[in-house]
Amino acid sequence: MEKLILFCKSYDKDMYRARRMAESVQRFNLDNIPLYLSVPLKDLDGFKKTLGDIPCHFITDETILEKSYLAYGKIPKLYPSHLMQQLIKLEFWRMNLCNNYVWLDSDSYFIKPFKITDFFYDEDTPYTICHESKELRQFSSRHNKEIIEKFENLAKKMQGLFNRSGPCYNFGYPALIWSCRVLKGLYEDYLKPNNKTIYEILYKYPCEMQIYGEFLLHSQLIPVIPIEPMFKVFHYAEQFFESQMKGESEFSLSKNYFGIVMQSNWTTIKVKKKTRTRLKIFFRKLFRQLHLLRFD
Repeated sequence: MEKLILFCKSYDKDMYRARRMAESVQRFNLDNIPLYLSVPLKDLDGFKKTLGDIPCHFITDETILEKSYLAYGKIPKLYPSHLMQQLIKLEFWRMNLCNNYVWLDSDSYFIKPFKITDFFYDEDTPYTICHESKELRQFSSRHNKEIIEKFENLAKKMQGLFNRSGPCYNFGYPALIWSCRVLKGLYEDYLKPNNKTIYEILYKYPCEMQIYGEFLLHSQLIPVIPIEPMFKVFHYAEQFFESQMKGESEFSLSKNYFGIVMQSNWTTIKVKKKTRTRLKIFFRKLFRQLHLLRFD
């Protein structure tokens, strides 16, 4: 069994993003940590063709979900598709391939060399991404206060799952280091004794990152060694444009981050009307600032 593997859940619309991610792993993976890619069976041939000879172990979503069926029974009909993706990430531990896994999204990629020890505090203890969203808070205060309000509402709801009070911690964003011991404990020590399924928990508390983190704080199954996010995440287009205006690049970001996440909700060709309107407001403010600076 591997001490650590890299895991990504993808599907056909993210196929070329997944290729970029896999290429970055091939380029910077100093310890040859195995990369596993889970895709729907219908997309498997397309992914194999697209990734070509890039080192990668393929596994189907259906194979992982079969393990869930054995534990919980069939998934309820009309279960939300976005929760299915989160479910697969939470249930990958059942494949019995590793002790820990770093899960990546297709829209992420590495920008500098990495090795196994970068993900561990000591020989056996993985780091836990756990922080107070300071960067997102700053961005939200400049552009849209609802962003951090929505996160805090979600975080407080998630705290209630295990009756925790105190600060609203953020247990994201990918790349995330998850311990199979913690996930197994979630099943054996919490879900099973309380006659609950991961399906219903995820439906009521729809954030796999917070479920993992809050259960870890509750159970203390492994020592909690918190670190800030390992990847620079551009949640919104405005964040990316601000970064560009500061002159940031992959080279400069690599001093503090191992990779970058360009969230696909705004990098797709079709931009949603709400995003388009938001960007117009952003650029209008920017041009006003530039105009005022010009006449100072």
